[in-house]
Amino acid sequence: MIVRLRCFITTLCLAIMSLQWANAQVTGEVNVMDNDFFYIQYLQQNEFLEGVKYQKGTARFSFPMLRREKFSVFSSLGFDSHDFNFEDTQTLGSTNDLERFYNANISTVLQYKLSDKWSINAVLSPFLISNFEGGISSDNFNFNGNAFVERTFIRKNGGYYLLGFGIGYMTLNGTTQVTPITQLKARLNEKWSFVLGLPNAYLKWDFHEKNSLKLLGDLNDFTAKLNTDSGLLNDGATEELVFTTISGGIEYNFWFTDSFGLMVKGTYPVWGNYELRDGDGNMTVDFDADFNQPFFSLGIKFNPIRKLQNSLRKP
Repeated sequence: MIVRLRCFITTLCLAIMSLQWANAQVTGEVNVMDNDFFYIQYLQQNEFLEGVKYQKGTARFSFPMLRREKFSVFSSLGFDSHDFNFEDTQTLGSTNDLERFYNANISTVLQYKLSDKWSINAVLSPFLISNFEGGISSDNFNFNGNAFVERTFIRKNGGYYLLGFGIGYMTLNGTTQVTPITQLKARLNEKWSFVLGLPNAYLKWDFHEKNSLKLLGDLNDFTAKLNTDSGLLNDGATEELVFTTISGGIEYNFWFTDSFGLMVKGTYPVWGNYELRDGDGNMTVDFDADFNQPFFSLGIKFNPIRKLQNSLRKP
């Protein structure tokens, strides 16, 4: 029984570690060394334009599908809600089709181990984004994916580096395009780890077995097709909404037990873009996003193998 439990925990750990590369659009911490098995996060309402506020809710669940000696398949289910609150509707016109969007996605990771140090990986990420105004069309479905090679470097004094490079088909600032991928992750010792790359980077300090701090920066990108002609500013040509932010800040985690924790995060957007586009991707309405307060997020998380992830030995 103990041996089976250890095998299950190891498999689960590998699933979560591999999902650090999964993404359906760019939505924050895609690229981490300590992905949680399950989490829910809530982003408080923030005014980013005069008379326009934004808030977001997120839920993620990760699980293994197949685990063999050399070939593995892992998946993650995600759901996001994006809420835009337009206060001055008389000036702007009808905003019903611009106020609430939902993103349902699944990311599947395929990993083939060439050796203990090298692996070939692919990520398939179909997703649905819709405001459910006027039904759902094929334009609401999209696909992101990537393929990359990962190399492990073991440190002589404990810990390891992970270097990944490849190519991705990703949606960035409203445009789906082929994008190079380069990421560097490191577990330096029992207290310090870091990640460099896009869409996020961080330096993490585990200063206590129940407490950790992250200094982080991230790129959040949200693009949605409209199912009806927007009445915003009486412009009937609008077919797409694009909302992108680049933020920096700090995150604090407190673990009530070895597996259950609380997350509090504060970030400040240093750059933001909110615009509407026509069917050809041309801008029809451009807003000068001006954030006057930081974003605050609160979340709960479950990770039964957190200590194993934080160890100096790569699982």
